[in-house]
Amino acid sequence: MTAIVTRSSGRYVLHLGKDERALLGRLLGELRELVTDPVELGAVRRLFPVVHPDDAEREAEYQRLMREELVSSRLGAVDVVESVLGGSGRRVTLDDAQMQAFVQSVNAVRLVLGTLLDVGEDDDESRPDLASSPEYQLYAYLSWLLDSAIQAMSREL
Repeated sequence: MTAIVTRSSGRYVLHLGKDERALLGRLLGELRELVTDPVELGAVRRLFPVVHPDDAEREAEYQRLMREELVSSRLGAVDVVESVLGGSGRRVTLDDAQMQAFVQSVNAVRLVLGTLLDVGEDDDESRPDLASSPEYQLYAYLSWLLDSAIQAMSREL
């Protein structure tokens, strides 16, 4: 099977069809809405983990100081990925910074979907109904895409 993400001459190439780019674009738009919605904290809890679980006051202070910066970072990465996915053609070429944004954004979507599905370490074996659901298939696709990207980033030129 051909890798969906390859590396050549210090650049990365995403081998994505029009439908795959459209799907990722839609998912990134949904991620943007979730990250900026102050009411929707449950779905994004894995994106903003608790740093001080035993000290509510310190945790509240940390969230007050860092939340906006974390949201800005996530949205900046989404902006970068949306701009590179918007091009024409089957191949999308990224530099190092764009690739980092791609990995961050795909992982964020994957984490949100995993939270909504309540996916754990062994869920595909212990919950056969989950493994056959379309939502889990999307989660598996995002995991595969993320793995391909990380493998490409790990290869030396």
